[in-house]
This record gives sequence, C-alpha cells and structure tokens, in this order.
Amino acid sequence: MTTAETLYVVTFSVYLLFFLLFARFFVWRYYSERKYWNRRPSITESELVSLAHRLGKQVPFISVLVPARNEAVVIENTIRHLVSLRYPKQSLEILVVTDEKETQATEDERQNIIKEVLDLIHKQRNGCELSQKAREGIIAVLSDLALAEFVSRKFEDGYSLGIPDLCLLPARERQLIVRDISIEIMNCKGTPKTKTLRGIVKSACPWLSELDIDRIYPASLAVSIPVLAAYTQLFDGTSYPILKKAIHHTARANHELTQDIILRMTEFIAGRVATELKSAAKSQVLQHKLLEALKDLYPTTQEVVASVQADLIHRGFRYPTVKHVVVPLDFEGKLGGVRTGRSVPSTKGRALNWGLGFLDPRSEICGFYDAESRPHRDVLLYVGYRRLLDPKGSRVLQGPVFQVRNFYSMSPFCRIASLYQAIAHDWYLPWLFRRLPFVGGTNVFVEKNLLFEIGGWDYTVLTEDLELGVRAYLLNSAWPEYLPYHSSEQTPPNFKAFFKQRLRWGTGHLQVVDKLEEEQMGEPRERRKIKARLIVKGQVEWLAYQLATFVPPVAMVLHYKNLLDPHIVPPAGRWLLTMFSAVYLGFTVYAFRRYGPYLDTSLEPDGFLGRLMVYVGLMLLPLAAFMFPVPYTAALMLKAVGKEPKVWVKTPRTGERKMAV
Repeated sequence: MTTAETLYVVTFSVYLLFFLLFARFFVWRYYSERKYWNRRPSITESELVSLAHRLGKQVPFISVLVPARNEAVVIENTIRHLVSLRYPKQSLEILVVTDEKETQATEDERQNIIKEVLDLIHKQRNGCELSQKAREGIIAVLSDLALAEFVSRKFEDGYSLGIPDLCLLPARERQLIVRDISIEIMNCKGTPKTKTLRGIVKSACPWLSELDIDRIYPASLAVSIPVLAAYTQLFDGTSYPILKKAIHHTARANHELTQDIILRMTEFIAGRVATELKSAAKSQVLQHKLLEALKDLYPTTQEVVASVQADLIHRGFRYPTVKHVVVPLDFEGKLGGVRTGRSVPSTKGRALNWGLGFLDPRSEICGFYDAESRPHRDVLLYVGYRRLLDPKGSRVLQGPVFQVRNFYSMSPFCRIASLYQAIAHDWYLPWLFRRLPFVGGTNVFVEKNLLFEIGGWDYTVLTEDLELGVRAYLLNSAWPEYLPYHSSEQTPPNFKAFFKQRLRWGTGHLQVVDKLEEEQMGEPRERRKIKARLIVKGQVEWLAYQLATFVPPVAMVLHYKNLLDPHIVPPAGRWLLTMFSAVYLGFTVYAFRRYGPYLDTSLEPDGFLGRLMVYVGLMLLPLAAFMFPVPYTAALMLKAVGKEPKVWVKTPRTGERKMAV
C-alpha cells in the first residue's frame, strides 16, 4: 500500500472504532431497561402502608436535605415540588440548609446600594452610573409611584379607556406587571429592535396568559413609559430610543390614547414621580421603599424559604414538615463539628454535615437534592419500598439526573452536552455501577446510620459525592444501587460556567484518587481495585477522548493535502463512513425529542424560525464533541503544575417561571 492508502485505512479504522464505541449506548439502553426501568413496581401510598404493616414495620421516615446558598431564583419552586411528592406525609421531612454568609453579604450590599442612590440624588457622585441592582430598585420605586398616580387621577377623556383592564387586577399583580415591564424596557436600552414590545411584556411577565397580554399590555406600557422618562430625568440624562417606539405602539394599540395624550401624560407623571422621589430622599421614606424593592427583586434564599414556609402554613400544609436550617459562618465543617469563632469557607459537604444535626429522631433515610431539583413524584415511594424489602441492599440509592430543564436558556454547546449527559445517566449509569461505587450529589438516598458511621460528607474535596460513595463501600461495604426514577435539573447556561463546573468535577475526581492512597482506607486489595478503576474512568479515558477529538481535523488536513487515498476501501465502506455522521446527528435530535418533556418551555423560542434554530444548533455536535473532554484534560494539566482549583464554587442557576401554587 502507498502512504496515502495506509493513512486512509488508519483513519477509516479509527472512525469505525468511534462508531463501535458510540453503539455501546444501545447495549447500555437494553441493560438498563431490562434490569431497572421495565421492572419498576407500581406502588401507592396506601399499598406502602399496607406492606409495612404486613412486615411488622413502620413506614420508613425519610429526611430530604437541600443545600441552598444564593439560590433565591429556584428554591421556591423546589420546595413546592418536594412537598407535593407522593409519600405518607407524616413520614417525611424536608430540610433546606442555607448559609449565614449569604444574609450577611446581602445586608451589606443593600446598604451600599441605598447609599449609592442617595449620593446620586444629592449630586455627590456626578458622572457615576448606578449599578444594575440599584437601577432596578429605583425603577421599582418609580413604578409604584407612577401606578399610584395613574390609578388616582384622570387626565383626558380617553385616558380611562386604556386602564380599566389593568386596574381590575389585584394591586400586587398590577405592581409586578408595571415594575417588571419597566425593568425589561430599561434593559433593552440601545437595542430596541431586539424584541417586539409585546415580546417584552411576555418575557417580563411569563405568568400572564396570552389573553391577559393582549388585554392589558397597551395599558401596562402606558404606565411604564413615564417610569423610564422619570428615571432618565433623575439619573441618566439621555433618552431611551425604545420610549418613542413604546409611545407609538401604545397609541396604535389603543386609538383613544393618541401620541399627544401619551406624551402629555408622560411629561406630567414623570415630573410628579421624580419630584416625589427627591422629596422622599430627604427623609427615611426612600430608604425604606428602596429596601423593600430590593428585597422583592433580589431576595435572599433565607427570605424566600421563610416566605414559602409561611404560605404553606397559611394554606394548611402541616405535613411534610419543612425545616429551615442556617449554617453559621464559623462552623468548621465536620459532622458534629464545632464553631470556630471565625469565618470558614462554604462547601456543599459542610452545609450537609450541619444539616444532618437537625434530623428528626425517627429518620431512617436521608435524601439529597440540589436547589433546582424536580424529582419524579413517585421516587420516595420506591425508596420506602426498597427500604422495607431489602434494608441492607438499599443503603445507597442513586438515581439519574436529566440536566436539561433550562435547555432554552443555554448556549448550543451546553444544550448538546446536557442531552448526552441525560442519556448517560439514563442508560450508562446502571452499567457503571457494575464497576464503580459512583454517588452523585443529587437524587441520592443514603441510610442515616451509614452516614453517621462513616463520618458524613468530606467537606474538603471538590466532589464530595464521589468521595462519599467510595468511602461508604471501602469502610462499610455499601455499594450503590441504581434508582430508576429521574430528577430534572439544570446545566450551566454558557461554556464558561460549564467549564468551571466540569473542571471542579475533574479536579475532585483526582482528589479522591489521591485520598485513597494518602489515607489507606479500607482493605488494601479493594482499595487498589477501586483506585485502578477510578484512574481508568478518569485520567485514562479523559486523555483518550481528548486525543480522539483531534482525529477529524487531522483527517481534514490530510485530505486537503491529498495524503488520503480512499480507493483502498470499497465504495460500500466509504458510504458507511459518510452515514456515521448522519447517525450521530440523528441520535442527537432523538435525544432532544426524548427529553423534551423535561424542558422548561416557558422560554421556548416563538415562531417557526426560532424553533428551527434550535435544531440548527444541534448540528454543532462535531465542534461540541471536541470540547466535551477539555475541562477534564485541563484538570489533569493544572494538577500536574499545582494550579488546580482549590475552592468549591457554586454552579450558577437560570431563573425559572414561578410554579403554580
């Protein structure tokens, strides 16, 4: 064979090997469905109670712990979902574990924002711009003032015709609509063509139905216009291009409100609210109003949890009990540890160890979920069922996590990554349990006694979940069992956040390998076996996958330089090679369709073109595949030079529409 023929045979063989590795997905699917998904029992609460009675046992008491620091945008929906899970309610408690540092930092920030606003009003900081939170806080205050003026006054005969539908809404909803639309318009400054005004209303108020938007958005815009005009007078000094568009659009939507009427209303109301705001700044009134606005716009996790607790009690929800546990800033981190008198870095393991000190004495099983988790509504019934039938074999139950819910808020790369991770948890995780005692940090249930026997979570490593699974096996022979009930969650919305999360996972994996050697835990033979498997699933596979990603670009260069001779392979083989790409792309679309029910559709693009672009983004699979292993190989390189991350960093969340109560 010539050199070109040899190179093509090598390239063809590598592509064929890739496809065979890809085909393992279908082997894993067959295994997971045959062993787990198709064998899930159908059990109700009454059947679980009857089973416990027949066995002479109590219904297992389950404690679900949710660590939540800076999670105000998602924690309310999570609590409301968890209390709705199907399980005997008096045998369940939910512990939300927050961090005192969040409250302390937020209080300082709010006082700084208030000082920033007052300084600008009193002209002590000429030329300085307001921060994002300060701007939105002031807009909220101005919105309330403007809405009060509109509701209490009549300006023109035509004015009242634009407002009645808005005024029929409850006062609180009215305030939220005007506030959020005003903020959304402000954030469109300079780019008025990026959204239609109706689209602005829809994105600002996702809880409104299409009918409500049609009915009230012209009036809402009419109130929002002077809010922005007043803000411009007070702080900005420039005009918002979108204001003219809003005035024109409002006049078109309601013929009784001419542009002349709206301009006069805008000038009058803007002047009134600007004057009132300056007057309030001379007393404590503005500080109070601004503080309340900031609490509403940017509440702490603690404030949201307390609000949900109060609402549940008001609505008669006595069970399950929802506990709010706050980690002191000086807690050292160990299970049963002490307070040091100085601030200690926050980690997930540290928060969970503190939370374990507040369990109900009846607790048998501890479940762990992230702050944005939405577990299957029957998951607890299965956990209780397995506990009753096989308490020893079900000491650790780990379920799949479909991190796709914020799909429409992600970049195309992250969308593809989320789909393939969902497939891996769905099909591959049961197969992985044949080799490794893998434990994730969410959708996992651990026997309480086991947790206390092995000393709780390691708060010093970056992957406290993997470390717990390894330690539970080596110290107590507890091997995880696959839990065939999913939880839907989020993936970081952009590559930067994705990279940081995966870099932490990769570094934590390496830390666990090092810890096995340093602490000599467990029986030597088992420890060596687990360490070897971790190295294969970690360092070896990461490097192999990263090297594999260079094959396609190298092949393209060789082809361009006429260094590949495809004639050595029969035409059928070359045709097969071409089909591989179509299979990969088709499988990606299949994954998108398969996990579609778990996506939050409130941010789904409007119109045919928007939805088409979602599918076009999936075609970036070849580029995405190249980037998948990068954070892990980066962890290897950084570890080699001693520059790996040392601090636990929380994954950012995407805001979600509030759940119906």
